[in-house]
Amino acid sequence: MLTTLPALAQDVSTHPRLKIINGCSEVISINHIVGHNGGKLTAPNPAVLQPSGQAGDSVTFNIPDKGLAGTRFWPSMKVQCADGSSGCSIGESGGPGLVCPAGIGCAPPVDSKFEGTFGCFAAEAAKGNCQINPSGNGAPLPDTDGWDTSMVDGYTLPYKVEIKGSCPNGPKKNKIDCSKLNLSQCPTSEDLSTNGAYPTLANEDLTLNFPTPSGGTTDTQTGCYSPCSKLSIGDWQNIPHPPFSNGPTTYEPSAPQADYYCCGGSVGVEACRNGPVVKTDYVKLIHKICPQTYAYAYDDGTGNFSCPATAETIYEVTFFCPLQDS
Repeated sequence: MLTTLPALAQDVSTHPRLKIINGCSEVISINHIVGHNGGKLTAPNPAVLQPSGQAGDSVTFNIPDKGLAGTRFWPSMKVQCADGSSGCSIGESGGPGLVCPAGIGCAPPVDSKFEGTFGCFAAEAAKGNCQINPSGNGAPLPDTDGWDTSMVDGYTLPYKVEIKGSCPNGPKKNKIDCSKLNLSQCPTSEDLSTNGAYPTLANEDLTLNFPTPSGGTTDTQTGCYSPCSKLSIGDWQNIPHPPFSNGPTTYEPSAPQADYYCCGGSVGVEACRNGPVVKTDYVKLIHKICPQTYAYAYDDGTGNFSCPATAETIYEVTFFCPLQDS
């Protein structure tokens, strides 16, 4: 079953440039957000990929030729709880039109994802009709797409990305293959002590399990935190909310306990790239299983790509069933 999402109602030319495919026999919903003042994408949200009895259903997003800034697309799905009950879910981390689980709220945003900024077509640039880049001091979007499949926050479903069309500055073989991502590989004793400066953080479990409203967790794993997310994102870690007395302590990304893993405060680019985050089991795992993706902030040489903004440049993203085998 192929679904093409409608073009914009106003007089804006669009082309089908992003196709998301269900590589699982279960229902997957595709959620999306667009950055503030980044443009408008008309689409049902979430876009549901209904199973036809076998994998292969897809949904195609029409992207404005004038460009679209700061997009993110990620999957959510219902999964059977480990105890056989229903109600557990993956990827319900908020966003327009997405209702988060009752009693526990939105999941930490550790989702597997495709994100980027779609550039402006040459014909639109000639008319002076490019989307303004909200992070470019009022300048229009360029004639290239900038995109990645960042795992700086964590991961949920395995996936792959294939580029149709010419992209000299894209990934090797025009493909990113993270189809072997496995929730069971998520580190369970990660050293986040900043080289021993904070010894209580030397043995952190990065697995994300579906919680209970009373503050406990189930045995159903629904994702994997990155080192930064584990230290800085409360959400399910701090249930009941409030108060936080039954949950672990979390920190601002710029706090000294998290800074060398989030690299969002006083830690500069080179200090980050040579700091303790690159030695973590999580980063080593991502670089091994998904060698062309961001594993931490400033991992630019690994996961940031640029492709021409043309109708022929089409991104096909396939999300697969969650893997939990050892």
